[in-house]
Amino acid sequence: MTKFEQAVAQAEMGALELPSVYYGKNPIDYFFYQLAVHQFNLRLMAKGIKCRGVKLKDMKNYYGLKGRTASDCLPQFNEIFEKFKTRPTDN
Repeated sequence: MTKFEQAVAQAEMGALELPSVYYGKNPIDYFFYQLAVHQFNLRLMAKGIKCRGVKLKDMKNYYGLKGRTASDCLPQFNEIFEKFKTRPTDN
């Protein structure tokens, strides 16, 4: 289980308190926001653009990505993002 999966499981059990994230006046899922931001950063890194404060190594460790470059990791990350978007929710 990756660190991301552990965090999602802990949040679902109530053991992890998440910050509130809003889009306009509407609340959105914190993990969805996190994935969207990391996808943006990973896409930039795949194009050769560096992102301040974001390291590929940290993202690889957190999401369990394999590969040497951001371009290698992007398809794996997109799969994680799609799985998360289509997961069943209690809402």
